[in-house]
Amino acid sequence: MSRRAIWIIAVAGFLVGAAAGLVIWQTATGRFGPLRTEQETQPRVASRNNGTAAEESAAGTHTRAESLTSPAARTAPGAAVDSSVTRPGAGVDADRNPIVLATRKVAPAVVSIDVVQQQGVQDPGLLLMERMGLVPPRNRYRNVRSMGSGVIISDDGLVVTNDHVVENAVGIQGTLSDGRQLEAHLLEEVPRYDLALLQVAGDDLPVAQLASEENLQIGEWVIAIGSPFGYLLADTQPTVTVGVVSALNRDIKRSEGERAYLGMIQTDAAINPGNSGGPLVDTRGDVVGINTFIFSESGGSVGIGFAVPASRVLRVVDDVRKYGHYREASLGFALRLLVPALARYLGLDNPVGAVVLDVEKGSPVWESGLRPGDILRTIDGDPVDNLDRLYRLFYIAKVGDHIPFTAERDGKEWSGEIVLAE
Repeated sequence: MSRRAIWIIAVAGFLVGAAAGLVIWQTATGRFGPLRTEQETQPRVASRNNGTAAEESAAGTHTRAESLTSPAARTAPGAAVDSSVTRPGAGVDADRNPIVLATRKVAPAVVSIDVVQQQGVQDPGLLLMERMGLVPPRNRYRNVRSMGSGVIISDDGLVVTNDHVVENAVGIQGTLSDGRQLEAHLLEEVPRYDLALLQVAGDDLPVAQLASEENLQIGEWVIAIGSPFGYLLADTQPTVTVGVVSALNRDIKRSEGERAYLGMIQTDAAINPGNSGGPLVDTRGDVVGINTFIFSESGGSVGIGFAVPASRVLRVVDDVRKYGHYREASLGFALRLLVPALARYLGLDNPVGAVVLDVEKGSPVWESGLRPGDILRTIDGDPVDNLDRLYRLFYIAKVGDHIPFTAERDGKEWSGEIVLAE
């Protein structure tokens, strides 16, 4: 045999051997089909499903797909099976969180409020002609449309909103989430608390429940519901945002002539233009506040919003139902806080207190015995060292409250009480 033939036979033998080895390797690794038996796969399935090989064998042979998808295969023999996984017709709300359920409870009672307000306008040309006596002077107004939110709190159609939403209104209309449009009549405005009560009439009105905020906790989830930018939306469904209670009893500093906001609920739930007057809701579905205003440089929400506490709303509603209007407590006196220089000028050893500058005759303060020149030392048990704290005390007080005080007159200390009257 020639050497060339020997080389051809050798190369052919090498190639045949290599091919055979490749086939054997592919088969062993499963490329051409598994060589493992079903019994060999059982320990792997048992391990994945937190069982044992012995339990799987005792339970019988299952395919790989059955082992991974069947609830029965994933449950050890004798263990209780969660019927909620397989039972047809299980409760629809079983998987709903409290925020969803609270929203379902309150959202139907939220009202989108469309307001036509009168605003005073001045025409510089006419103003000049009036001053020259060419035309008679008169007030000029224009109608401006604005929007806000409210919430129905009683079967007879009592709606709570903000005073600034309906201020100077000449027409108010409410729209429910089901599309019903209802004329609203203004019952009462309480500028002190920025609250207003409206009356709407309709059948089967949805109602939300007011509840005191006394049990609210900082960090608790709350829900803001309202109609932000409602005039831009094509449907009547309210908008829902969620956040937490950021702070309680928050006092907001105010400038001269601005409305005071004291004892407010602070939240980071998004509140935007149009949300004013809508409810702030806890996870039980109770209205714990009325969304009122935000801090913002852009006009949109930055996560700093404030709501009037529900306890204040309940007080207003109670007065309106009993007396036909809110009874605002009157004081009738003016004070000036003592400073060391003023105390020395008046010859006082104790610089803590306030000088009574003026008292209106017949007012609750007059009836208490306080007179101009008296030094008010303590009120309701606290030293008078901060007029803001004193203002807050009277801000949240109500008609009929008895507020004790101590005062000094001609170097002698005496005590009395102020009984707040309307």
